[in-house]
Amino acid sequence: MTVHFTWFHERLRVLPPDASEETVRIYARAYIMMLLSTQLFGDKSANRVHIRWLPFVANLDGMGRYSWGSATLAWLYRCMCRVANRNVTNLAGPLQLLQSWIFWRFPSLRPAGFEVFSFPLASRWSAYLPPNDGKEQRMEIKHNNSRKVKDNY
Repeated sequence: MTVHFTWFHERLRVLPPDASEETVRIYARAYIMMLLSTQLFGDKSANRVHIRWLPFVANLDGMGRYSWGSATLAWLYRCMCRVANRNVTNLAGPLQLLQSWIFWRFPSLRPAGFEVFSFPLASRWSAYLPPNDGKEQRMEIKHNNSRKVKDNY
């Protein structure tokens, strides 16, 4: 059961200026469904939004309880397993995730302009040290910004 992107585009393209809070929520749900269907859990339909995402966007406040990153990675692995079959010719799934991994692990395959990576949400933990609560710390920062693991045994 799917809905064409054109249906979403025709009905939910521009938020009315006098939109109520409920209208904003409807537009937000539609936008999130589009992101889920195209960016995170894309399939070979390429022009449809699957309605399987409706239960997940019904409660916008509860969406943070789901592990979207784990689910996206599992979806990518599933798509890669499917493309390994002899009769399958096209790869679907979150290919931008696969591409970023390839550029990170194989620098010789990076095109010009991809020399510097910035992961702002992940990098904020690069210098994290847990509070000293009487237990020995397991991580310490060396002067050259590389990590050293302490041995607790």
